[in-house]
Amino acid sequence: MKNCEILKKLPKKGLEPRQFLRHCFGIAELTPSELLEEETDSQYRKKCITVLCAIFDIQRATVRKWGSDLNFEGMPKYCRVALAYIYAAQTAPHELGNILKGKYAPPSVDAQTFLEKVLLNGLSEQQVLQAVSHANFRGTCVQTLTQVLHIGTKSVQDWGQDMSFRKMPQIHKHTLGYALAAISQVSSTDASLKPSKPATVSKMLSTAA
Repeated sequence: MKNCEILKKLPKKGLEPRQFLRHCFGIAELTPSELLEEETDSQYRKKCITVLCAIFDIQRATVRKWGSDLNFEGMPKYCRVALAYIYAAQTAPHELGNILKGKYAPPSVDAQTFLEKVLLNGLSEQQVLQAVSHANFRGTCVQTLTQVLHIGTKSVQDWGQDMSFRKMPQIHKHTLGYALAAISQVSSTDASLKPSKPATVSKMLSTAA
């Protein structure tokens, strides 16, 4: 399925929580001494926990269990992958104000919507029918979710027997939402960097003249 090509636009590795949070608060480019000052502020860790709770829609107690310092080493791999998607989508810095005010709602995309978008979007009705009728289609769906969410195949299979994967936990739906946002952001950036077609340039020049 050619549409799977869009998945190549996603980051392949997760992002460390500490680096992500520095990016969120706009301090990533500071000197080591300036970083130390910012990260030892009495309110900084509290704000970091607020950010992580908001983007994953989880309780503060869960985030605290990930560690007592700013590295949050106990954060699951799939959450670190979501951080990479959020970073690629350029979401966090723009939403920081809403996050800290408790007004942020993380995106949520169910498995079927995501799979239709990356596997079937743009296909004709006949092509869609051929794709979903193929013996390997469920395997492709499982493989796609496994690849994007960075979790085990068995976990995905346990979520359901059809394309809806109804038992998928909410936190993974947020990750799919961030993944689509990242794909959209990278695609728009790629499009803006493409050179204009010669015919378009010629038309622009003749108009200007």
